[in-house]
Amino acid sequence: MKKLLAIAIALIISTAFVADNVYVCDSKTSVAYHATKDCKGLNRCTHEIIHISKTDAVSVYNKRACKICY
Repeated sequence: MKKLLAIAIALIISTAFVADNVYVCDSKTSVAYHATKDCKGLNRCTHEIIHISKTDAVSVYNKRACKICY
């Protein structure tokens, strides 16, 4: 029972520190980050679509949340 409880606590702690990842069109003119790669907001992206943390999308790439998928 103690081993099961320890595993459950470790799992809860590890999932709490997982970064929330988003998708961004790697273009100077793109303005938003997206929840999924299939979002309609990414349809016109002709550049690479990158998978990054939400924190980096906001602080490094200056993106806001997509109005379609968020």
